Amino acid sequence: MRTTVRELCEHDTDGVYFDCPSNYRGVCFCDSCRTNFKKFSGMDLERLGNVLDVYSLPRDVDMAALVAWFEWANKLTKEDLLDFRKIIHGAGKFMLCHNGATWRGASLPLQYRIPEGFMVEYHDQTYQRLVGALMGASMARPARKLAMAYMGSYDVSTDDQPSHSKPWAVHMADIEDSDEIRMEGFANLAGGSIPIYACANRLYFGIGSGSAEAAQEVFRVVRRAEPILKDSVPVPYVGIVPTWEALQLWRTRRRSWNMMMTESLALVLLDSHISFDVNPNTEMTADWLQRQRVVALCGASALKDEDVRLLADWVSAGGGLLATYDSGLYTAHGEPRKDGGALKDLLDVEMKGEPPEGQADCFYRVKADHPALGEYGKSSVVMGDARLAPVEVRDGATLLADCWNLQMEQVRGPAIVAKTLGKGRTIYISGSLEAHYPSSRVASLQKMLVSIIRYLAGDAPVPFQMSAPRGVYGVLRESANGDLALWVLANVGFKDASIGRMRQDFLPVHDVEVRVLVPEGRQARSVELIRAKRSIPFKVDGKYAVASIPTVHIAELVHWKLA
Repeated sequence: MRTTVRELCEHDTDGVYFDCPSNYRGVCFCDSCRTNFKKFSGMDLERLGNVLDVYSLPRDVDMAALVAWFEWANKLTKEDLLDFRKIIHGAGKFMLCHNGATWRGASLPLQYRIPEGFMVEYHDQTYQRLVGALMGASMARPARKLAMAYMGSYDVSTDDQPSHSKPWAVHMADIEDSDEIRMEGFANLAGGSIPIYACANRLYFGIGSGSAEAAQEVFRVVRRAEPILKDSVPVPYVGIVPTWEALQLWRTRRRSWNMMMTESLALVLLDSHISFDVNPNTEMTADWLQRQRVVALCGASALKDEDVRLLADWVSAGGGLLATYDSGLYTAHGEPRKDGGALKDLLDVEMKGEPPEGQADCFYRVKADHPALGEYGKSSVVMGDARLAPVEVRDGATLLADCWNLQMEQVRGPAIVAKTLGKGRTIYISGSLEAHYPSSRVASLQKMLVSIIRYLAGDAPVPFQMSAPRGVYGVLRESANGDLALWVLANVGFKDASIGRMRQDFLPVHDVEVRVLVPEGRQARSVELIRAKRSIPFKVDGKYAVASIPTVHIAELVHWKLA
């Protein structure tokens, strides 16, 4: 490979890209791997002879050997990438990597820090794409690297979508461009990642009747908006923090729902027009925390003690922490902790073991009037969670709701717990109300989670407001010069999730009112629609500057020039 990299560097190119250099799907049984794995681990590689796919493990897999395999493979991968980078830099070129698999527990930790830039994997749904793009940008920002994300080129045949027609499903679903390309590209930009157009082969060979116009428009907007978007940052009301340690539950054949629950809370916030960012704990610092009002740990199954100390200091100074489900229940090696959980002292909630199997007909019964629960006062009953972590509420915390099995007439345990710590506040939910939301869209779930978020933020004014149908998302960014840029994504149109990735047709939305909170000491001068290439009038209403967008089809970027 080193010889190949040197040969590539002799060509008239700007850089070298490595596609998915870590997270192998299988085990290699060549003579070299057999010999060197035995030297590394003392184990015979034949112990993994029944492993065909690491994402579909047999029941009798040798986990000790599998963990050792990945430790060895990741060690080699890191050595290779560092050598490749030295060769590439020596030739005056840059290095890029595919980062899609590097937020999986068996992958090389912190691979994204090695190259100058990395690509974030695609997602089917727009809200998931936004989470990926925001998280990729958060990983890239501290070291000023480039975060990129696919638009187009979906390999539906390997993902078994559509499931009922797999033998006939096209390999690349976006073989001919459509408005999906526009939504994907603009969503990538809204999250802070640069789009990569992944249908070049179709254009090169002249396949089909589509054009590149959709992708070209995305890049035209990139060029016009570069002064606004370059080095811009989200303006979050909530910072969602997935943890690398949560991914390590694979080591004991357990599963963490951390990323799914992160995406689920993101959808709640998008539907509620509450601004957020996604920043993994590998980039969570005291400086980053100082810029947050609320931090959410959504089923963050395992946490480092160092991160818990950072969060405790931040909460004491006035921060608001939301933790759900099994956050802090496990060690970084996937074993249940024996000390009541990493967050025991911070939340004053002691975890009593792993979540039992779910039960039907479970609801949350409110036991106390509390501002965190908004309109749901004492004796209210709302939709609950089929699963919850068994916990005991300690003296320093207050039980707000319990989990009640209506059919069996049994209390399953504490459901929502509040605590005040110094100047800050914490809320713990033993289930995952957010996990239900993407499939149910139950109004009470959304209202309760939003009430909790607003309470944890001290009811501070939200960065933006928007009057629009459900499915119209807003992502607010602050540009390097202090201006504000609000992405409005009209993810409204035909959807049929049961069929998987179908063609998506987007409908225009009219008269979308947007209100942006103007920072203290600043004032709005003008409002420009970047994609539509025209200015629109605005008015001032208290702390907010207010404008109405006549029509949004797929996306618009609203630039608020401030003085």
